[in-house]
Amino acid sequence: MNRLGWSMHDGILHVDATAHYSSVEGWGIHLFNYMARRLRSALIDLQMWDPSRPLRGDQVPAGPEFVYASATPIFGRRRGQGPLFIAWDTNLLLDYFKFGSSLWQGRDLPDKLGEEYTGELEGLQFLVALWVLRDIRFIILPATITDAKRKLTQERRASRLNAFREFVSALQLGSDDPPEPDLPSRDGLLVLPESMLERAVSEIPPGFDRALVSSAARLGLHVFLTRDKGILRHRDELRPFGLLLASPLDIFEELLACGAFHCMLEPRCAYWPMPDQMRVGHLIQALPSPAG
Repeated sequence: MNRLGWSMHDGILHVDATAHYSSVEGWGIHLFNYMARRLRSALIDLQMWDPSRPLRGDQVPAGPEFVYASATPIFGRRRGQGPLFIAWDTNLLLDYFKFGSSLWQGRDLPDKLGEEYTGELEGLQFLVALWVLRDIRFIILPATITDAKRKLTQERRASRLNAFREFVSALQLGSDDPPEPDLPSRDGLLVLPESMLERAVSEIPPGFDRALVSSAARLGLHVFLTRDKGILRHRDELRPFGLLLASPLDIFEELLACGAFHCMLEPRCAYWPMPDQMRVGHLIQALPSPAG
């Protein structure tokens, strides 16, 4: 254990929960660099990137914010630039609590998860790595809290519930009428009747899933992140309202296509000041202890 409150032993991250959050901030850069190496290697193998040919000036993205018109599959008809707002589905939060330690450390995931599930977790890993350097806002909706508490109680995992509370406090808690001034812009979106949104949302399976998607759309969020195929199959119905229903791999591919990951390919593409890395400490401190 060093003076910063964290240590590496046999490749395992040991976090002192009493340490100041800044003690683990360095893990954000560790993850970013690790995933950048993986991305560069994969793109070279796929002949999708040639490191001997530097990106053109017009390929260097603005940052850390996003230019909405340059990524219409994500932002739709929005104009201007700003953060990328992503709401997490409940099951992805539970995935993070279960596998987050492995994702931060770059450890192999269990083979029993299957190729599809592992691929989605790796997509989430790339998204979190990009979040370290880009202006991405992870949003936890009130219905997610209720849903997670219900599921965690059923599973009798009290430590997971404590971790969830810390995760929520570390990020941004949304509501149907949030007081925060930094809200997603609707500039450029069509103003559609409420009845059309209600009709579109009614296609989502009833229950908490429908409430979550409805809240995300009404808040003007950009992405609702989920692995639930029952939700994802209704992507087209929600697109007119500026909300993209996407799995972690879906949003990874969209961000890769619009150049958002160029900051992992060439250092000159990451020219902006480093965002506040205390949030990295919060996300790591939210992970349950091994005994949980």
